Amino acid sequence: MLAVIFLVLAVVALLLFPVAKLLHISRGLLFLLLLISLGAFASQSFVVIDAGEVGVQIFFGKVIPKPLYSGINFKLPLVEVVKYPTRLRDYTMSAVEGEGTKTGDDSISVRTFDGLEVFLDATIWWKINPEKIHDIYRDTAKNTGELEEKVVRPVFRTEIRNAVSTITLNDLYSTERESLGDKIKIRLEQTLDSKGLVIENVLIRNIKLPEDVEDSIRQKMRIEQDAEAMEARKEIARKEAEIKEIEAEGLAKAQEIIRRTLSAQYLQHEAIQAYRELAKSPNATFVIMPTTNDGTGMPLILNAPPVQSTP
Repeated sequence: MLAVIFLVLAVVALLLFPVAKLLHISRGLLFLLLLISLGAFASQSFVVIDAGEVGVQIFFGKVIPKPLYSGINFKLPLVEVVKYPTRLRDYTMSAVEGEGTKTGDDSISVRTFDGLEVFLDATIWWKINPEKIHDIYRDTAKNTGELEEKVVRPVFRTEIRNAVSTITLNDLYSTERESLGDKIKIRLEQTLDSKGLVIENVLIRNIKLPEDVEDSIRQKMRIEQDAEAMEARKEIARKEAEIKEIEAEGLAKAQEIIRRTLSAQYLQHEAIQAYRELAKSPNATFVIMPTTNDGTGMPLILNAPPVQSTP
């Protein structure tokens, strides 16, 4: 638009220059106006594209299929340039106030394969493919805000619903939760690639179930935890029983070995050694040896009061 204005001023200055005296207009002023207009018009031949941006060239409503990248770019003075950010962007839908892109509860209502309604908070990381920016401007949206409203938001919500509709509630709450984001990302890539968008990641931030369903799941989890604890206690008891059995077997074997190796003569020898030690005692002790045929038996030990010495 500015280029058109400066061009018109330059043309007017040129047309008025021959008749300036008749119109009592200073030729010097017209010449100065001409120079300024031409200089400003020429300056419209250059445009600076910032890092993380891409420019679309529009010539009187027609899109020129040549994107302008970061740096100083030459263009026709009458060409308008619309800039799009190519940096990574996020779009969040959440039930928590202040977390989502939109204010208020913006969580996604979905139904699982078994027909139960759940609410999801999710985030998509996306960016524009610079090579397809002219297609985006021509066919989809003239700015990123319009692009989010027309494409990113509705397609994101639709693909989440489609993905969840193939999963049961039990799987969604347990095994499939971690892989759900990857499944949605694959579906979005297939849908949005033709729209000129690149999907970096999809995050499932929160899953809210109906209250009665959450109560049932919590009760089921408690039962499973109690069962696991019972099995653990049973395993500990089995291990302890095995340890006691091993100890008993070892004791029995030890006793059997002792029983086989001990003889009457050996026991008699050990007894005599003990009696000798008793005889060395300072106390007056009488030891009566057993007189069985094999020399075994229990000895009779009498402790007599010590003998009083005569003064």
